[in-house]
Amino acid sequence: MSLLLLTLLLPLSGCWDRTEINDVGFVLSTGLDIEKDGQIRYSVLLPLPGQMGGPGGGGGGTSGDKSYYIDSEVGETYRDAQMKLQKRMSRRMYLAHRRTILIGEEMAKRGIRDLFDATPRNPENRMSTYMLVTKGKAFDALAATPRFERFPSEAIRELAKYRTFEDMNMKDIGLGLSSQGGDPVAVYIAIKESEKSEKPSKEIELKGYAQFRGDKMIGTLENETAQGFSWLNNSDTMGNVTLIIAEDHLMTLNVHNTKTKITVNINNGKIEYLIHTKAKATLAEDRSFYDLSQTKKIIEVEHALSAYIKKSIQALIDKSLKTNTDPALLGTYVWRAYPEIWKQSFKKEWPEAMKEARFTIQVESDLTNTGLIYENVTKERTDE
Repeated sequence: MSLLLLTLLLPLSGCWDRTEINDVGFVLSTGLDIEKDGQIRYSVLLPLPGQMGGPGGGGGGTSGDKSYYIDSEVGETYRDAQMKLQKRMSRRMYLAHRRTILIGEEMAKRGIRDLFDATPRNPENRMSTYMLVTKGKAFDALAATPRFERFPSEAIRELAKYRTFEDMNMKDIGLGLSSQGGDPVAVYIAIKESEKSEKPSKEIELKGYAQFRGDKMIGTLENETAQGFSWLNNSDTMGNVTLIIAEDHLMTLNVHNTKTKITVNINNGKIEYLIHTKAKATLAEDRSFYDLSQTKKIIEVEHALSAYIKKSIQALIDKSLKTNTDPALLGTYVWRAYPEIWKQSFKKEWPEAMKEARFTIQVESDLTNTGLIYENVTKERTDE
């Protein structure tokens, strides 16, 4: 019996291939830049467990009293640069907990398609990781010094998933690259110096979207066009809109629960789009002294908001036609509704063929809440 038990123990592997947590460096964010000679700069941000009890710090290539460490290396390919960086690290870089991938603007302009070969081959890389394009170099964004988070990567991740803009991960952008009739976009961020602060910091700011033609960045969608994209793309985002009401007086609304339905028809070989958007809004601030207890005043505000949303969507369409891109994937609607006609008449010429399309935009707005008051509490009352 004893001999049998000993024999049964032989196939048991035990912990011969174990990996101790002390042997692993958890990469929280990666930055990718292109050098002047065409080489790829691969940057990583890793937490320093021994410094976690102390105050959070800024960026750089040394640790000091900071709670994280940033380092980078160059190589001919992504993997080449990563392996060179690994050679001087005592811990194995572990990528499964990576939260963000930052693409420097110059690299985005060169093209990002190769990244979608190098990344999915490693099972540690998650396609749910947020991917963002940075104004300037990605390394500089990693080295930002946001005050509210311990790690810059955490601040970037929180901004990436914030509902001001549509959050986009590697899977979303990869689908945009491979889609029938459309071009990808990515969230676009920049570094902003703190203003009038006792301790200057470099904060991360959401700017809008990086606009691509194929896999190459060709511009940005900011302000009005960024809002137009979010609304046209049926994104569940929230944003403030400031309108001019009643003789140049201002009113700020918080727009939410926006729903857009796009219907496409082809008549006599011409594409016709019907874009129908419904939006809800709450009043954030009113400098027009409107008495919103009156239904006609509410209707006026709703009409003004509808006009603004329509203008923003039209601005996005106009920019798409001007730059010969299709960030809203309008070609996909043609492909789904008329696959044979798409293949025969539009696929090869898209998005150039979009310039001949007709767009009808309809917007319905609903002011659902004015807050605790209908009008400014200091407004002078008239005797009745």
